[in-house]
Amino acid sequence: MKSNSFRKILVANRGEIALRVIRTCRAMGISSVGVYSDADVNASHTHNADEAIRIGPSPSQESYLRFDRIIEAARRSGADAIHPGYGFLSENGDFAEACAEADIVFIGPSPESIRKMGAKSSARRIASAAGVPILPGDNGDVQGLDHLRERTLAVGLPVLVKASFGGGGKGMRVIRAESEIDEALASARREAESAFGDGSLLLENYIEGARHIEVQILGDRHGNLVHVFERDCSLQRRYQKVIEESPSPAVTSELRARIGEAAVALGRAMAYSSAGTVEFVLAPSGEFFFIEVNTRLQVEHAVTEMITGLDLVRLQIEIAEGKPLPFAQSELHTSGHAIEARLYAEDPSNGFLPSTGTIREWIFPETIEGLRIESGIEKGTQIGIYYDPLLAKVIAHGPDRETSLRKLTYALRCLSVQGVQTNRDFLIGLLEHADMRRGLTYTDFIRDHLEEFSLEVDETSVALATSVLVAWLQESWRAGNELLAGLPAAYRNNPYRNPSTKLEFAGEALEVEWRTEGDNRLRVFVRKREMDVLVLECSKASIRVEIDGVQRTFGIIREGSRFHIHSPLGSWSINHLPRFPEPVGSADLEMANAPMPGQVLKILVRTGQHVEVGEALVTLEAMKMEQTIRASTAGVVEAILVKTGDLVSPGDLLIHIATATRQKE
Repeated sequence: MKSNSFRKILVANRGEIALRVIRTCRAMGISSVGVYSDADVNASHTHNADEAIRIGPSPSQESYLRFDRIIEAARRSGADAIHPGYGFLSENGDFAEACAEADIVFIGPSPESIRKMGAKSSARRIASAAGVPILPGDNGDVQGLDHLRERTLAVGLPVLVKASFGGGGKGMRVIRAESEIDEALASARREAESAFGDGSLLLENYIEGARHIEVQILGDRHGNLVHVFERDCSLQRRYQKVIEESPSPAVTSELRARIGEAAVALGRAMAYSSAGTVEFVLAPSGEFFFIEVNTRLQVEHAVTEMITGLDLVRLQIEIAEGKPLPFAQSELHTSGHAIEARLYAEDPSNGFLPSTGTIREWIFPETIEGLRIESGIEKGTQIGIYYDPLLAKVIAHGPDRETSLRKLTYALRCLSVQGVQTNRDFLIGLLEHADMRRGLTYTDFIRDHLEEFSLEVDETSVALATSVLVAWLQESWRAGNELLAGLPAAYRNNPYRNPSTKLEFAGEALEVEWRTEGDNRLRVFVRKREMDVLVLECSKASIRVEIDGVQRTFGIIREGSRFHIHSPLGSWSINHLPRFPEPVGSADLEMANAPMPGQVLKILVRTGQHVEVGEALVTLEAMKMEQTIRASTAGVVEAILVKTGDLVSPGDLLIHIATATRQKE
């Protein structure tokens, strides 16, 4: 077989995975070409590539999913090959075929393999024929919603509805009651159509308490195929992974051999070449069943790289060049343990709804041994509504699981990202959970233990954060006020009342008082707590204080009336409220507001329609996720303030509902 040597590779992706591929290209002496949408004109991957080409407007359907524009960009740049990363066009057989027709190498499996495995229904058939166990279900040969409803009941609840094409948790719903079937099927279809351009669905029996285990495989064009051990991806929210680790604490050496052999058997059945992942569900009984094949690099591939020392992107490129795998199965070994946490722009306390904004601060630890951070953001990056809310992947490697857990937790505590709401503190709580430390996790673990991950802000955090902010505000005020020069630090022109300010913390308004007690010392009163604060150092972006005999440094970023505060103890966002807020009329309590930034996907009511509490009003879409807004009060729809396709921000008014009381008025 002829071997090629690439001189230039176009990376048909964005964010951290684009940077990951660019890094390996650079190490191999291969020029890189980036592509970007209007939203990514100043993105990190855009200016890190050797050259970058605009491919269209911000929506992915008009840019990153337009393979005609990507192939044209490859032609213009003279690229020999295209690396698709993951997501977008990485599992699109038509795109892989179009690359071949344009005489450009697609760095991935053949179009035939992608099509066979891209449709989960055909993948189930191939797996079964190869002797790999599959779950009871329905392949979705008939796609009518009425038929799928009948088949859901025939398979037996609980049932997992899945998009036949694509992955990443999009188009997936678990149905546990008959009353949930119609809405679950309809919403899964809409989400699948939006994310993958195809709304086809299939059904599988859902196993409660199961683990999600995936096996990395590598195949070349010379008939060599190996597995590169397993990853445990059981910790998920919205059916999307948030923590991945290898080796799995639930997989014995005997099970590892069996599940690896099953993955290789399936790879051979489809003559697989390139990197891919065979995914399984591991039942509490110890039985495992095939789920799907991802014919691409995985988000969590770094976990495997950390324990094996391999560069999976380099291997993908070399396989595409026609080179054989440089090792046999017997030569592959692991060293230690690796765990990855996905840092998302989202609000865990509000259903993991995505968050948007500008990254005001991005600081991560650089001195922890065995730590790896993959990210496409930097200070000033705009986090919008068009793409996945993944900000970074934080991976820790150690000689054993306990060490890697400790390193990862410490790294997350030291990491500071300000300007958007993130799941950082949620991840720390998850990693510190006793069952997580013992390796006793499963796919519904987050759902079942959500209230245990320290999502609620405790009294100590409230007192500490507000006291630090008050001290910083006072120091900043004094430093910028020439009229105070020469006056004692404790000077007051009103000796009878402590000064105060109004702050909003975690949605709650607080009246915070303080009293100056000598140079650089304050006594702060918040709720029923008194905090003795000694200011040691203060600058525009940080303050070092001593509270109760303990010194700590806090980073502070100001964004209008909102302040972002960070320390290893936690990250907090506090709003400085006006002293005399405008009164809120009763009519405002009858408005349906947008809980997240997004685009209006569907309006489900009409003016004059009577709605009950909980009735669906509007469906929004943001960052590849659907959210249905429901009525919080019964009444009549008085006004619809948006239309399909509108972009909305958090808090924007969508629907005005007239309650029974107002109708009488």
